[in-house]
Amino acid sequence: MKREQRMRLWAAALSVCMAAGMAQPAMAGVVKKSAAQTSGSAANNTAEAATAQTDFYFAGQEMYTYQRLEADMQLLKSKYEGVTTDSIGKTVDGRNIYRIVIGNPNAEKKVLVLAAIHAREYITTPLVMRQVREMLDRKASGETALNDVCIQFVPMANPDGVQISQRALDGLNNANSKQTVQRVIESWADWGLLENKDKYNWYLNKWKNNVNGVDLNHNFPTKGWAQLNDNRGKASSEFYKGPSAASEPETQAIIKLVNEQKFSEVINYHAQGQIIYWSQMHASKEVRAKDKAMAVIAARRTGYALVDPAADGSRYGAGFKDWLDWEKGIPNITLEVGLGVSPVPENQIEKIWQQNQGLLPELVNALLGRSGESISNGTSTAAAGNTAQDSGVHYVSPKGSGDANESLTPPGAE
Repeated sequence: MKREQRMRLWAAALSVCMAAGMAQPAMAGVVKKSAAQTSGSAANNTAEAATAQTDFYFAGQEMYTYQRLEADMQLLKSKYEGVTTDSIGKTVDGRNIYRIVIGNPNAEKKVLVLAAIHAREYITTPLVMRQVREMLDRKASGETALNDVCIQFVPMANPDGVQISQRALDGLNNANSKQTVQRVIESWADWGLLENKDKYNWYLNKWKNNVNGVDLNHNFPTKGWAQLNDNRGKASSEFYKGPSAASEPETQAIIKLVNEQKFSEVINYHAQGQIIYWSQMHASKEVRAKDKAMAVIAARRTGYALVDPAADGSRYGAGFKDWLDWEKGIPNITLEVGLGVSPVPENQIEKIWQQNQGLLPELVNALLGRSGESISNGTSTAAAGNTAQDSGVHYVSPKGSGDANESLTPPGAE
């Protein structure tokens, strides 16, 4: 009897250890966390299931998951009036691509804020969720901008990929998805991924694409898609443009949303580098001017550098920004937040928020033609349709900065 009790206790302990291990990111052995952080993360995951949520997960510094996004969406609706949520489509692994809508749904002006189209850039999701709350708090304090604009947020455009980056294959729901990702890994076996666990973990933690190994930000149907050199040529963790333009359900969902809503402008968050992509060589003069106006507002507010138009790499662009500028004529900017490597460490979220706090309200005011708040240089920003001035901003080449310049191969595989 005592032996049976010991066996039961051993099995229970093993179960707890396995559950705690699954709650950690795929690169727990490479991206080091303190013992307190690791313990706190496991405790918070347990609390999610055991107790009622009383505060927003995006307000903290823990790894922000798909499940925490779902919980925060429900809490937003319970704490604020005028918040609606739905799904714009399903992912390869069957997850919802969530949308949050605030403001006046009948407004002529509509803004889209999108984040985490690249899996390992999930630090952008809690940033965007903080922007949702910021706009709602301003409305509660008496500001009226939301009466005249509809803002739609897609805070996690690639949730399957986020799950892979955070939890490896354990993050996926169905066997087909796991097999698909495993086949991608095996196709790069010459990198030593199957023999070296550190390389295997590195590869999954750096996952940028969807379950099919397609970079959604190279999958949009522009006139340049066919000529785009994606640096891969086959399914991978990053940079593969797919078998055809708009081949992926996530890409298709975003295209459908944009076509239906006819947005006035789009803000797209990526990581990392603290730079802003704004130009597109195929954009019309009018759209390019509006891109520039948005970018100057963002640069002054955040302190990020604008990418030099000569280095924007848009000749054969097939990204979301390229498609918006080139095919749809919708003004937009792409902000790369954080510094270092992706995934950007969670302890950077407060600095990222300090840089971006107030940006969305200012862009909305500019779109509505209202005089915005004073910005860092003490002047007021012109409306988005006017010619933007370069004073107070600086330009850089993206070389050496930004996610696109991270190593394409795991350590020791070059």
